[in-house]
Amino acid sequence: MRVLAVAVVLWCSAVAAASDAETFYGWSKDGTWLVFEQHTNDDRVELFFCQSDSAVNPTWPANLSGLDREDGALSCVRFLDPNKAPYQWKNLLVLPAPSTSLNGVVLQGELVADGETPGFTLAAGDKKQSCYASATREDSKLQKSWFHPSGKYVAAMIDGNFRHCVVTLKAPRAGKKK
Repeated sequence: MRVLAVAVVLWCSAVAAASDAETFYGWSKDGTWLVFEQHTNDDRVELFFCQSDSAVNPTWPANLSGLDREDGALSCVRFLDPNKAPYQWKNLLVLPAPSTSLNGVVLQGELVADGETPGFTLAAGDKKQSCYASATREDSKLQKSWFHPSGKYVAAMIDGNFRHCVVTLKAPRAGKKK
């Protein structure tokens, strides 16, 4: 009986963890906006259309510009009912193959769990950039990462949670050969 109780607790924990999982659908082709989905504990599915960079206006469907945004790490329009999202929104996105590097910028595999900026680190030569990811713990796992084809943005899934970062690093230029 005790084994059964432990098995039920483990199964419920796995179901709860899976219900918190997020899905990244990709960026617009120009990279100014992105879409991800969040599954909540009460079986709701929420869809987020987010501005990739606060300094650049998104080129998303016009009807999104008039909707209220929630500001946090990203400025997002949230749909509590994904069926009310703009028609054929998935056709406007690009989702590159998962990658840990692009154009000389490398996402380092080790996560930072302590300090002022927990999250992941990008490196280009001897330069580094921290990308904030709240709730990163010592036992957190980097599951997947993607770079936008332009190299301006990187996204990562850490413990089932979506994280996004504007890449400010430039890869060092190779020295000229004589």
